[in-house]
Amino acid sequence: MNSQSWIIILSVGFFIMAFGFIAAIVFLIYASLEIRRAAQAFREFLKNTEEKINPVMEETEQTLKSLKKVSDDVGTVTENARNFSSALYEIVNNIRAISNVVHDVREGVSLRVLGLRAAIKTALEVLIKNLRS
Repeated sequence: MNSQSWIIILSVGFFIMAFGFIAAIVFLIYASLEIRRAAQAFREFLKNTEEKINPVMEETEQTLKSLKKVSDDVGTVTENARNFSSALYEIVNNIRAISNVVHDVREGVSLRVLGLRAAIKTALEVLIKNLRS
């Protein structure tokens, strides 16, 4: 091959390589612009998401405070119910004790009445016997 053919081949190769290099630079510039747009869109998305999440977070915080208050109130009500139940238990025990006392008094009175009755009956029988004789 002669030297002119080599020059043409090298020139075409250089031209293709320069074209490829320029195409790569254009692609990199385009890619960097797209990355910038994507980053800007992502920032905008984060900003919008943050603006939407803040009220939700505040409402969630208020809900949690309300739940805590309700659970504290439930604890108080439970304690009051325990105290009430304990008081009822004591009242039932006192009523049982009173019932036992009343029962004992009734038995005592009943025995006395029976004794008095037997005494009166015996006294009347003796009196009637003495009056007949």
